[in-house]
Amino acid sequence: MLKLTIPVEPMWAVRMTGRGKYIKPNAQRYLAYKDQIKGLAKQQLKDRKLLTGALEVGILFTMPILKSWSNVKKQQAVGEYHTKKPDTDNLVKGVFDSLNKLVWQDDNQVAKVIAVKSYGEVTGMEIVIKELE
Repeated sequence: MLKLTIPVEPMWAVRMTGRGKYIKPNAQRYLAYKDQIKGLAKQQLKDRKLLTGALEVGILFTMPILKSWSNVKKQQAVGEYHTKKPDTDNLVKGVFDSLNKLVWQDDNQVAKVIAVKSYGEVTGMEIVIKELE
């Protein structure tokens, strides 16, 4: 089992055209986000070999609490499910793309995914990767 802690605010995957990734600000932000995940994961992986078999990946996305909410509402939100945009599948895509060729050969090895979005005071991601038999 491998556990990664990524203290970066989760971001959804952005659609990019070949040219768009060089000129669109959202695309630039997304590419920087993926690089940040890669860098933080590399520090935690050290010289670990790539996983080659079927995998199970669990990701807990801790989403930011809106600053405009009252203090009472903020306290009540901690640990509650996040049911707004961005969509969970778009968050997962960004993480999987970042971990390709770093943790596993390709994200098509992931046979089982468990993803949860919840509110928290500190944003980030907890990623647990298990090899399946």
